[in-house]
Amino acid sequence: MEILKWAVTVGALLGLVKCIQLFSGNCRRRFGHRFFTLRAFWLAALSINLMWLGFYCYASDVRDHASLNDGLVLVVLSVVPIVWMAYENIRETDLVHGLAGSAFQLALFFPVALYSLPLLLIALVFLLFASFKAGPAWFVDP
Repeated sequence: MEILKWAVTVGALLGLVKCIQLFSGNCRRRFGHRFFTLRAFWLAALSINLMWLGFYCYASDVRDHASLNDGLVLVVLSVVPIVWMAYENIRETDLVHGLAGSAFQLALFFPVALYSLPLLLIALVFLLFASFKAGPAWFVDP
């Protein structure tokens, strides 16, 4: 039974990948528009990370009995890049293809954006400390 579950899961993922490839090729031929670009990734990454940070701030503000405005503002600001990305996709294609492409973009970029940007920030901090040159520290016991 376990093998059947794995086979269905792998088959569903492969089917989803094939559907996205067919959808992307169809939109490229029909409208000349590509959905999966670096600019679209950065818009999705910005909105996804702003939303995550907004929910985190909201939850910590609820826990600390503080003002909830900070988290709510970040969540509302996270909607702006999503709406802009959907607007551009609808403008370049039609309504159905634009909304479907935007949904595919968010679904595919979500795990990459959620995990890559914090790791990138950690790597940048590491590089900052690794490249910092300071003089020797002298420890003197009193």
